[in-house]
Amino acid sequence: MMKNTPNQDCFHGGVYSINPGLVQLDFSSNVNPLGISKALLHQLYRQLNILCTTYPDPSCRELKNTILDYLGIGLDPSWLIIGNGATELIHIFTHTFIRRKVVISAPTFCEYELSARRVGATIKFVPLKNWKPDTEKILKESNEGCDAVFLCNPNNPTGILSTASARQIIENIDPNVKIFIDECFVELVDGGDKENSMIEMVSDYKNLVILRSMTKSFSLAGIRLGYCVCNPNLIDRMLDNKISWNVNGVAQKLGMMVLKDTSYLEKSKRLIRNERNFMINELKKTMKFSPMPSDVNFFLVEVSDQSSIEVRNHLLSNKGILVRDCSTFTGMGLRHIRIAVKKHIDNAILMNAIKSMDP
Repeated sequence: MMKNTPNQDCFHGGVYSINPGLVQLDFSSNVNPLGISKALLHQLYRQLNILCTTYPDPSCRELKNTILDYLGIGLDPSWLIIGNGATELIHIFTHTFIRRKVVISAPTFCEYELSARRVGATIKFVPLKNWKPDTEKILKESNEGCDAVFLCNPNNPTGILSTASARQIIENIDPNVKIFIDECFVELVDGGDKENSMIEMVSDYKNLVILRSMTKSFSLAGIRLGYCVCNPNLIDRMLDNKISWNVNGVAQKLGMMVLKDTSYLEKSKRLIRNERNFMINELKKTMKFSPMPSDVNFFLVEVSDQSSIEVRNHLLSNKGILVRDCSTFTGMGLRHIRIAVKKHIDNAILMNAIKSMDP
């Protein structure tokens, strides 16, 4: 039986999830390995004075128009809400619409669970079936006093796309039940977001909310920037729970800049695909570490003989390398770590460190 995480917070990766002084290489955070170009940073630097001394636009109007141009789906700004990272929007959504019960396909990102607990909702976890959403059980549970269903596509921590399952749920669920689909990694998948995103369905389904994060796709983890796309009636209700100036001026400007670099994501996906294949092939040569398939910039590794906590602690204390122990994900045990894809020189260091643990 699935259980909630043991406290009122949820666990994340990153250097601050552990003693940051120990971490030399962080593979626990799933951020685009390409990083931000120096040219963009130079452009931003020249505007910092005015950005830091002027209140930002509380409605993010320029950023919204840039996002809509980037998405190319023919909607107007009333279909968007911008957040201080995707996490803020998860909590705004939950605070706005959830009172009774939520259905969560698990294991998955813990903020859905945390946000639901904070409003006192009942949480029904539906375990993944062959690492994909169990659509039949999700639809069944959603018919029993449910306010919303949370799905993550591609899912975190598995890295697996389930586009067909998501479409099936959208098309068959009670229209009174909100469907919140987290697409924070969809822009980095091999096939691309056009083939796998549900954004174009928001015009036809008034209960559908799509979440995107610029943290992951555009390497803005420290900036905090995300957005939701959904029916304007839902947006209006969510705006009632948004604080003024929730997105700072630097985040708004940098968000507009990165969206206009049309070649960035293609370069990123080529790097991710090549490096993920390299890492998976190297891990297949080991006895204790079994990599799992993935569609995006991170993947699970099943470990044997040691627990995921022991593997994480060994790599950290002996090599200064941090991987994600997955035992803190609801529904997962002690047999999986999650590894982010980075640049080749770093990936090779991790592979050598892991091989040194193999007999």
